Amino acid sequence: MAGKRPPLPLILTANDLFGGDVVYFTRNGWSADRGQAFVAVDEAGAEALGAALEDAVAEGAVVDPYLIDAGQAHYRERIRLSGPTVAYGAEASHVSL
Repeated sequence: MAGKRPPLPLILTANDLFGGDVVYFTRNGWSADRGQAFVAVDEAGAEALGAALEDAVAEGAVVDPYLIDAGQAHYRERIRLSGPTVAYGAEASHVSL
């Protein structure tokens, strides 16, 4: 796998092409459940995730696949999981979701 990558353990995440949901690569495809994600704990697993990332790009079933640290609590990932950080309030009825 070329380029800089996060440290082990790793998981592969993306967004579903049609629904936009945050998804994680599992042994059986993609799932919205982070707990089912395939976790690479060694170089062989990291290489497998790298190959899965390349396949995901080629197949086009997901958008923006990338590797993250499995234990990562980075704010970007928390926002991706929990949704918008803005309360729409009175304007909520005018927001198309």
